[in-house]
Amino acid sequence: MGGGLKPLDPLTLLSISYSGLGGRMQSTAALTVPAVILGAVVPIILLARMWLVSKRWDPRGQHCFVTGGSSGTGLALAILLVQQGAHVSIVARNEERLQKALSRLENHRRNSEQIIEAYSFAVNSEAGSAAALKAASGAHGGRCPDAFFLCAGSARPQFWVEQTEELMKADMDATYGAQAYTALVASKEMVKQGVKGKIVFVASILAYFSIVGYSTYCPGKFALRGLAEALHSEFKLYDIDVHISFPGTIYTPGYEQENKTKPKVTLKIEESDGGATPEYVAETILKGVQNGKFHITGDFIGNVFRASSAGSSPRNSYITDLFYGLVGYIALPVWRSSVDHTVRAHRKEHQEYLRQRGLLERS
Repeated sequence: MGGGLKPLDPLTLLSISYSGLGGRMQSTAALTVPAVILGAVVPIILLARMWLVSKRWDPRGQHCFVTGGSSGTGLALAILLVQQGAHVSIVARNEERLQKALSRLENHRRNSEQIIEAYSFAVNSEAGSAAALKAASGAHGGRCPDAFFLCAGSARPQFWVEQTEELMKADMDATYGAQAYTALVASKEMVKQGVKGKIVFVASILAYFSIVGYSTYCPGKFALRGLAEALHSEFKLYDIDVHISFPGTIYTPGYEQENKTKPKVTLKIEESDGGATPEYVAETILKGVQNGKFHITGDFIGNVFRASSAGSSPRNSYITDLFYGLVGYIALPVWRSSVDHTVRAHRKEHQEYLRQRGLLERS
């Protein structure tokens, strides 16, 4: 330093300030206490960041199994994984879309050694999920994949009074079973082979709350959250990491399809929702997984709902989650009140809709 003065560490400065400097003691201490805090906290932060970087998950050379991988978020995730050097197996029902997706993945490969395959299976049953896993493992000498990204699922928004037992079961299979069955067969094989990998669920922000129109969609997404919570605890027995993502509206062909049956009042409530591209959601999910996050959210609203609904789940950041939780404590009841007002205002139009559907006697 200029002038030949030897710099003093924060602890030395603090001891001098309290060693009897008369009237200056209080002011000196006031100046040096922040230095002490910075001197203690900054190294901890730097060490923590270095540790996190060293622990960051690298998909390079890993076999990643992606359901719902022929379009939307699943395909976007598969592309990111291929770009980072992973072996990737995508699974979906539609063979034509799968082959188009496979061609896109080939354009992003980093090297000729990467194994990139596509498999046509329905994963909303244990048998279908097991067949898909067996096929994908076959290309790797029977070894189970290292990471499972479970993106399969669909939505069919309607009013509760329009549902039937058959529709309810079909929706539970589409929202819960399509991921739970794959997680079941995957974890059995991972445990059997001693693979210490990852299982990543893709739920929805509607696993934190629900509104009109989603009565058969949200139960499956809430169930996925409950499953992830249980497995996050149980799989510590096997060193298998569990993650779950909660994206909001995603602009995909599936979103366009669900809007065909979505009630008008639901569309009204959602009209201010900006939504996100599959590419953005995929980047958020992969970043969250690489950083070891359990609950993964990708925007301000998602973080508010996550922090407000965390329960005993691990926090992403105690400091920022405190802020998000405070925002939620104040803002979410106000938002919910406005939603309820919108629903009540829809009563007259809704009654006419029910009459047209034969679900309300004409008066």
